[in-house]
Amino acid sequence: MSRPAVSRPAAPARAATLAERVAGFTAGLDLSAVPSDVVEKAKVTLLHDLGVGLAGYRLAGTGYAVAKENGACERARGARLLVDGTAVTVEAFALATGALVHARTQDDTQVAVSTHLGSVTLPALLALGDRAGLHGRDLLAAMIAGYEAASVIAEGHASVSTARGFRATSVYGPFAAAAGSARLLGLTAGQTVSALGLAAAFGGGTNQTWVAGTQEWRYQVGTASRNGMVAALLAARDVTGAPDALDGRAGHLRAFTGTDPEVPPAALGLGDDWRTRRVTYKPYPICAINQIPVTLLTGLVRQHGLAEQDVARVTVELPADDAAYPGVDAHGPFRDVGGTLMSLPYCLAVALRRGGIELDDLYGFDEPALMDLVRRITVASADLPSGACRITVETRGHEIRAGEHAPDPTTFDWGRDETAGRLRAMAAETPLPAARLERFIEVALDLDRRPVRDLVDATITDAKE
Repeated sequence: MSRPAVSRPAAPARAATLAERVAGFTAGLDLSAVPSDVVEKAKVTLLHDLGVGLAGYRLAGTGYAVAKENGACERARGARLLVDGTAVTVEAFALATGALVHARTQDDTQVAVSTHLGSVTLPALLALGDRAGLHGRDLLAAMIAGYEAASVIAEGHASVSTARGFRATSVYGPFAAAAGSARLLGLTAGQTVSALGLAAAFGGGTNQTWVAGTQEWRYQVGTASRNGMVAALLAARDVTGAPDALDGRAGHLRAFTGTDPEVPPAALGLGDDWRTRRVTYKPYPICAINQIPVTLLTGLVRQHGLAEQDVARVTVELPADDAAYPGVDAHGPFRDVGGTLMSLPYCLAVALRRGGIELDDLYGFDEPALMDLVRRITVASADLPSGACRITVETRGHEIRAGEHAPDPTTFDWGRDETAGRLRAMAAETPLPAARLERFIEVALDLDRRPVRDLVDATITDAKE
């Protein structure tokens, strides 16, 4: 006699992982589904990032040399280096272009997650777009996809991993390049999940570069861009990455934060809370943390007519996380601009002396009088809102001049006219003649109606007008 069949309850449906939720949004993202102000923000951000990259071209020589020596190829198989026009492999392009965009450290910042998104996303997308002759609309959609993906993955985690010594751009940047490249290549949501899983395995890098004053920082961004792009290229060939590579028990978030990752909420706000809107720019070629203090101090200098010889002591107070960021409180000795651009005492000493900071000012660390001024400036931790600062200047006549500032959503968030104007102000530092610089500005701001190759063409110095 046969036994009656026993009905078993169906296994509960598995909750979607963080990578699956992100990929479900970014795969196939169309520019027509993106709010117009977010599209405009992407174009302005692209103009800013590539513009400051062009203004830092003289500092990108090593990255370009490595790319040409090890990655030169036929035009049909590669992408053309900006300015130079030499065709190299897409991997070599990403490494060199990351170093270019980040050369002045003036590229965009997603402050909430301490990550430079443009210098990791754009090199990968320009490489693939120029090689395949893709359209600017697709590049902009892919750029936004990358920005949104990395921002939402890093939220709530970047500050924790940074406190453990990891550089957020190196750790979370590959996700921007992977998600953006996957969108540009037309990968499915499943393939994009694999691209994110592979990118999780390819990320890493520390902030010791800022403490030691060495040059890893210049190439961390290009490496992150290359690695994220390679993750997408592998996923396009159906190489699999763990769907729970981010939030699994042995996954990325647990490894880099040392904590149990929280289960992501059912709604991540993707497609509603556009993180691209929160990207900010830099008026000075220094660390993002130092921008507001330098801006505030230059205002005090103008308001009170302060001169360096009148200053006995300066105290700058920052929120605890900012004050503890590697290199921010350094007084030297310095041996490279990687140390000076991070050092708030150094940056404020230059601002006291010059009323601002230009790229060449970062090389003054062998000047005794300037370094004496640096030693009179102290960084302290205080109970301040995120991104805020308070500065107290004590003069030799015992007068106290103080200022305080907290950022709001408009701080360092420029529109197209101001961004173009700031780039024109740096024109002498770019390798482009005036007419070609104007052409570059025009194409960048019109990229949704042009092929990617037009943008690369506009940067090449020997190209025909």
